[in-house]
Amino acid sequence: MKRLKILLVEDDDLIRQLLSEAMGDLDMTPALAASGEEALDLLDQNEPFNLLITDIQLPGSVDGLDIARVARSKTPGMPIIFTTGQPDRMAQWKSGPGDVFIPKPYRPSDIIAAIRQLTNL
Repeated sequence: MKRLKILLVEDDDLIRQLLSEAMGDLDMTPALAASGEEALDLLDQNEPFNLLITDIQLPGSVDGLDIARVARSKTPGMPIIFTTGQPDRMAQWKSGPGDVFIPKPYRPSDIIAAIRQLTNL
């Protein structure tokens, strides 16, 4: 099985750690970012990711929708899982078949199920 490279963007340290551990248990390689700026740096520095998981509302001037636009420009068709406590922000995104929205609060198992759905694992 191919090891998935996942960019995980979440400003909450506990949520980021829990998701990272859940992914590591399933042979997925998460790259972690706590802000939009960190995520853009990772997108610039690394080989393409197989999937993006991003909170929409992040500290700083770069939000999850900005990250998604950059990720898709680098890797067209990249599956994206969006999370947020403010679902109305998704109105600014034209969703496609590779997009999943998961409202907060959620369980790590919700994210893992979405990863499996989007990557056919």
